[in-house]
Amino acid sequence: MTPSETTSGRWAALDRGLAGAMRTACLAAFVVLIVLVTTLILIRFVPLFSLGWADEIVEMAFAWLTFLGAAALWRTRSHFRVDLVPGMLAGTRMGQALEILLSLMALAFFLVFTYEGAVLTLRTAMPSPILAWPKALWYMIMPISGFIIIGYTMRDLWLLFRGQTVLAGEAVKEGHS
Repeated sequence: MTPSETTSGRWAALDRGLAGAMRTACLAAFVVLIVLVTTLILIRFVPLFSLGWADEIVEMAFAWLTFLGAAALWRTRSHFRVDLVPGMLAGTRMGQALEILLSLMALAFFLVFTYEGAVLTLRTAMPSPILAWPKALWYMIMPISGFIIIGYTMRDLWLLFRGQTVLAGEAVKEGHS
């Protein structure tokens, strides 16, 4: 086994582990949302007890599901994307140049997003009103997911600069990798 194959194998194992962790966290957040929101709806009709604290958990679960889900979709390039022009130019040098430009623009956006998310997380000192948990727990998923998306964007840029037309995320989505 060559060093590049070992490195590639390690990256693939890390990628699979990260994908599994993101999938598990998203599933957990979704289950929490379903259970708590359903319970909150039911106790409005049959007010047997109060769940004032549940609103805070719902907010946090929704934030984590949204941002971590976006990172998981970015990994496989399954996120929403208008691909009319890239589809028309697919397989050409112009198409590859467009993909590089789009990836560089996404990278610039997510660098700013991650930085500002980290600033917001670090500057937030107030606790949540009911549970008194640090509000940073709600915001910290923004720089975490931004960092993950930056990593996958750099992976795609690396492959584009090497001349690959089918990117790793597309191969993962199709089950080729």
